[in-house]
Amino acid sequence: MDEPDEALIRRCQAGDTEAFGLLVKRYAGRATGLAMVLVGNYSDALDVSQEAFVRAWRHVRKFRGDSSFFAWYSSILRKVALTWLGRRHRRKETEPVEACPVPAPGADPAVLAEDNEQTERLWQAILRLATKHREIIVLSHFENLSYKEIAGVLEIPIGTVMSRLHAARQALRKELSDERP
Repeated sequence: MDEPDEALIRRCQAGDTEAFGLLVKRYAGRATGLAMVLVGNYSDALDVSQEAFVRAWRHVRKFRGDSSFFAWYSSILRKVALTWLGRRHRRKETEPVEACPVPAPGADPAVLAEDNEQTERLWQAILRLATKHREIIVLSHFENLSYKEIAGVLEIPIGTVMSRLHAARQALRKELSDERP
């Protein structure tokens, strides 16, 4: 699994399904997490991320290497998620948004409990944001994509990435401050 993405992608472009399987294993967790933020629940996130991997395999020959594999895949995932959300909206389905708690390291149960509470609070606040704010926060702060990569994923200019990220951070601050007693 130490083979770099670039080498795996070249193998994929030559039709090597095993190489693509390695990319899926490498990015499945991140993909599901990003899909979770976009669609709101774990079960649907698994379906959306899997469909996005299928589409990525079908179009891997079009990958030019202008961005990281995950940034390219994220663009596909976002389109699949938006299509899925549109279908859900047309069917008038409404499901509660689930938080995706991130386990905190540490041996002290009191510290773990506090970390888990803060993490849960943060995720609940993120999930209450508008989709465009939620996705840009996740792409920037959790996926660590560059402005250029985010612009590619969201298909918006870099200036818009910067202004939207600023607005998203302000909205998140407001969500978190509104929770305080």
